[in-house]
Amino acid sequence: MTLTDKIGQLGINPLPAPSVGLKAYSIMNHEALHGLTHPGATSFPVPLALSQTWNTELITDVYTAVSDEARAGHEKYNGALVFHSPPTLNLAQDLRWGRVQETLGEDPLLASRLGVKIIRAMQGSDAKYLKTIPCAKHFICNGTEKDRLTVSADPDARSLREYYLPPFYAGVVEAGCFSVLAAYNALNETPCSANKMLLTDILRDEWGFQGFVVSDRRAVIGLVKFRHYSKTYPEAAAAAMQAGLDVDGWNVYQKYLGQALQLKLVTEEDINRAAIHLYTGLVLLGLLDKPESGIFSAIPESTLDCPAHRALALQAARESIVLLKNQNHFLPLDFSKIGIIALIGPTAATCELGGYSGKPVVNISPLNGIAAALGIDASQVKPKSTSEDLSGANGRKLIYRQGCSVAGVKNNEALFAAAVDAAGKADLVIFAAGTDQTTNGEGKDRASLALPGMQHELIQAVFKVNPKTVLILNSGAPVAINWEQENLPAILAALCAGQAQGTAIADVLTGVFNPGGKLTCTWYRSETDQPDFHDYDIKKGRTYLYFQKDPLYPFGYGLSYTTFEYADLELSGNVLMPGNPIAVSLTVKNTGESDGREIVQLYVTAPHWPVKQPDKQLADFCRVDVRAGQSERIKLTLEAQSPALRYWDQSKAQFVMVGGTVRLLVGASSADIKLKSQVQLQLA
Repeated sequence: MTLTDKIGQLGINPLPAPSVGLKAYSIMNHEALHGLTHPGATSFPVPLALSQTWNTELITDVYTAVSDEARAGHEKYNGALVFHSPPTLNLAQDLRWGRVQETLGEDPLLASRLGVKIIRAMQGSDAKYLKTIPCAKHFICNGTEKDRLTVSADPDARSLREYYLPPFYAGVVEAGCFSVLAAYNALNETPCSANKMLLTDILRDEWGFQGFVVSDRRAVIGLVKFRHYSKTYPEAAAAAMQAGLDVDGWNVYQKYLGQALQLKLVTEEDINRAAIHLYTGLVLLGLLDKPESGIFSAIPESTLDCPAHRALALQAARESIVLLKNQNHFLPLDFSKIGIIALIGPTAATCELGGYSGKPVVNISPLNGIAAALGIDASQVKPKSTSEDLSGANGRKLIYRQGCSVAGVKNNEALFAAAVDAAGKADLVIFAAGTDQTTNGEGKDRASLALPGMQHELIQAVFKVNPKTVLILNSGAPVAINWEQENLPAILAALCAGQAQGTAIADVLTGVFNPGGKLTCTWYRSETDQPDFHDYDIKKGRTYLYFQKDPLYPFGYGLSYTTFEYADLELSGNVLMPGNPIAVSLTVKNTGESDGREIVQLYVTAPHWPVKQPDKQLADFCRVDVRAGQSERIKLTLEAQSPALRYWDQSKAQFVMVGGTVRLLVGASSADIKLKSQVQLQLA
């Protein structure tokens, strides 16, 4: 390749390389955060919702389906099978961040395990070829939206090493992720796209990364335009390349690397190195073979939105739903015994897919799903803004009233009054509340964790006339629902549960599916329970690891229509040593009348460190299906090398461990510990 050819390859839209017969193509014209963003592809729940399944096998199945559809649509959508997402490996350390829905929750261990499954499913298991190349993003500490182009995230070394880096480490070292995206923000005042410590010292030299690094879209432009880190674009291109950035997410490299070379800010060897990193990926995809080959090239276009993927989307939606409250067994509902059902709320008639979503053929709103469960044609359920005489209604009837918009700060009195009127005349109210992409998403941080607009007021007005009100949270992020938790009889969290969300919600409401999802974020009572938005010191009360107050819902929380009993805790030994893990066995009994699924969580408290440490930290977990009245024996594993048993020594610049007593806490959530024990950690 000529020098011009090589430089032309290092942008988001590589230019033709006539010397070797390469046509123009796009490296990253795809997104696949929870399904391809192209019309007709299957849309699965957003990652935060998927994480609430705690189901590593399901995660593998979902992203195998996503990568199958990517291969099937490769020729159709003309891209190089490299994706800006998945996975998003940033953690949900602050729920005000607009892109919390893209994360795998707040815990580094859980996010690491699920992230590894996503990467492996996207890249495939062939010995020679990669199926697709997922891009792990946003490296690192991209936790705000409105100022991400100019802000610096400034975590201390312990927070960086113990909390923010582990999911990326797992993605690169365990899963072999072949692409990493450098974030817009700076890290301790050095922009991530020009940060040699991140992109070379840690990523390549320490972790052994073999793939290519790409910048978030305008990050290299931003070195000049937004950050004033570099004076000129040739200097910006050189700063990024010398730091270890291989591909510019825009076109600064293509326009200015030649000038940077003339100014001796970079060498041709630097350009060769970046091009080799990129082209190694394209070779592994089989895209440079003539003809294009590899075992994945034969996946037919009919794979897109196939029946198996539709069924998988429904399964994922069902498993992602979390039952937050169920006072006096209010749920499940028997629709055959209910006359008039009022479906109220701004998200009732919307299939809220969340960020980076496509346009799936299947698009089932709560209204669609509930109507189908009732045997009613949803198209005949028309919203009204006036009072309706329901005195002559016989048998099952579904009425829908929007009541208010998601974000509207002005109350539409007619809509509001019609909803309250319908609630008062109904035998049951199902209220669908939440957020949408206008209130939280990319570019949209939240100032408040409360439901936006008039939703809280409408819920309270509806409850006043009809206490038989079930709340469905069809939201992109956790919300503060203090009054609702205190007063309503039943609450479900269905966070952007994909194309089949309406069916899944109806299935859970009626008991066709017994909910078993558990939260992967702490739900706070107020945004005031969180530290300053820009404070990245995880030890200052962030997440369940360090939060000292009483949360609205704790990490790991989720109810079921049945109940479980934990008993007979046994350990395979009482001394924990490197290379000698301990098996933690216990019996889980279903003491209720319904078959159900429990997610058993193992937390540990490490021996006393000379620095501040978490109260407890997740070390393992296990999902178990148990029939009513039956018991299952399960096994969890604790290894001495667990991240929960070490801390980063800032003076030594390395992880260290302290021997002594390790407390083992087995529970149904981080706040609901059922069984306890302890072992001795010996380092030699």
